[in-house]
Amino acid sequence: MIEAEFNPMAIVAVNFGVTLRSNGNMHFVPTDAATKDTLRTILRDTIDSFEAVQTGWEAYDISEDYGAKRRIYAERKNEFMGDLSAIFDAGALDDLANVQDHIQDMDYYFAEFTDDQGRRAIGIKKATRLKGTIKARNRLVRLVDDTLTMIQENVLRLDQEFDVIVTDAHVYILNVGPMEQVAKIVANVAATAAAKVQAIHDAITFLDLSRIVEQIGSHPRVARHAASVAGNANLAAFQRAPIEALAAQHGFKFKELENGRLQCRVQDHAKLIELLDARRYHLDLTGDGGDPYRASGRQKVSAAE
Repeated sequence: MIEAEFNPMAIVAVNFGVTLRSNGNMHFVPTDAATKDTLRTILRDTIDSFEAVQTGWEAYDISEDYGAKRRIYAERKNEFMGDLSAIFDAGALDDLANVQDHIQDMDYYFAEFTDDQGRRAIGIKKATRLKGTIKARNRLVRLVDDTLTMIQENVLRLDQEFDVIVTDAHVYILNVGPMEQVAKIVANVAATAAAKVQAIHDAITFLDLSRIVEQIGSHPRVARHAASVAGNANLAAFQRAPIEALAAQHGFKFKELENGRLQCRVQDHAKLIELLDARRYHLDLTGDGGDPYRASGRQKVSAAE
């Protein structure tokens, strides 16, 4: 997918930048030709890491508990990709003066690449290892003419791959955890949580989620599930009977309100949202009634897989 939007073998320009944690400002940092070549290599190695993953490409799921590396992408216009998209759209930036004074304030670094067709790609990486070697000053040595020589200058370390590659249309995610930190996923999900639950309440007309709307802001994990559910294009097609049956299998019931909507107990709010997010299911392979299960990780598969 990436190489359909950007040619990593025909990079004609490279810029290196950092974002400061204290104020969120982005700056370019001047680099020499050798550093630019290394950044080109890091981009290609990142794309190779994507290609080495055996699974197919799958859309980023805000409620998924990602473990092993998977090929994950999101539309750049996705509401939760706004902070990453802003890096792509930043344009010309001022150079960072007195770089050595800002090293510990670096939040993440990025490299802007332009190919021979004028298309751009941005590689983004949390700056944890970049600035980690600063503490090792006067502990780093180099070999010169068979002699170990102390490195007196500050040394920064580039990583082997980027966490994220952003193109004009997509965000390609190799390392989900660092990506979510840069994209401020927790804060952005919390900010929209109540609206997401209200959207679910409005779409599934036989459920009452009014109490969940009031409490969702203090439940980050449930808020993620709610964001996922709200993004389901088939919400209005959800049916009452299957939901009641599955809820009973997971040990919670509903009471019917005067308006005809179903309301669960407060302690079952998280269970209900997980159920709507296809995170709860019931399996009976032996004919003995089976057992309820909760899935924190999942991958949708086709009938042929």
